[in-house]
Amino acid sequence: MKGQPGNRAMAPGRLALVQSFVNSLNVEFGPDYFAATEGFATWLDRNGFAGLEPGELDRRDAVTLREALRALLREHNGGDPEPSARAAVEHIARGCPLVVGFDESGALRLGSAQGDVRGAFATILAVVSEAAIDGSWQRLKACHAHQCEWAFYDRSRNRTGRWCSMEVCGTRSKMRVYRESKKPA
Repeated sequence: MKGQPGNRAMAPGRLALVQSFVNSLNVEFGPDYFAATEGFATWLDRNGFAGLEPGELDRRDAVTLREALRALLREHNGGDPEPSARAAVEHIARGCPLVVGFDESGALRLGSAQGDVRGAFATILAVVSEAAIDGSWQRLKACHAHQCEWAFYDRSRNRTGRWCSMEVCGTRSKMRVYRESKKPA
């Protein structure tokens, strides 16, 4: 996806796929690409899964997985743990087998065992697994602004980025705190 808030760069490598998946819904303004199977099919085509024809159950599972991943990204940004999110990811993962393979450079890589929509989910989960191992998973966060929750990659040295865009969400938050501090007690 282009046009990241604050002109941020996409997450590195394959983690950009997970970021795009979570950002298939703009919480604040819309649209929700997964609101209909056609939109989900378009997202699949644009993200390397051309020719798949998802059904309504696939679309619902995509929304469930997306929102569970968003909840995990909120945790990366100081949010409370959501056990139901982990359970949802585990539930969907049961139907998405992974296989070990090698990429073009000969590096070991997890991949999907299927070529259908479940295979697309497996690929997303494989990327999450690889990112958890290499440490980049914790840098993918949901914006701290609850009306936004855009997935962004925190490139700050000390991993303290809170907002997808300091100019928008960060400024809103700071103005809200300022206004609260000026209210009479």
